[in-house]
Amino acid sequence: MSTLAIDGVRWTNDRVTNVRWGDFDPGTNNWTSPTTIVEVAQVVDAIKSGREVRTLFTLGGRTFLGPKVTALPYTAGHIGIEARVQEGQIEKSLEDLPSV
Repeated sequence: MSTLAIDGVRWTNDRVTNVRWGDFDPGTNNWTSPTTIVEVAQVVDAIKSGREVRTLFTLGGRTFLGPKVTALPYTAGHIGIEARVQEGQIEKSLEDLPSV
């Protein structure tokens, strides 16, 4: 099963508002669908439905899956996203992704 991978973000103030993502196959290290730019609400919906969402970084010309992305509740009912670094993963965050 492919993973939804985020390789770019758009910020407004201190919150991610949009991401560039697509289906990514960690076994072949390739995209299995074209990337698109979507609102964070779609990412939150994917996470809530049980899909694995990860960050994706290019280092030294190679792509690496980064930390898993989780939903993060803010005040006033807004829900955002954040990357949670787990042991054995590269220590990168959403802030390290390029802007889209």
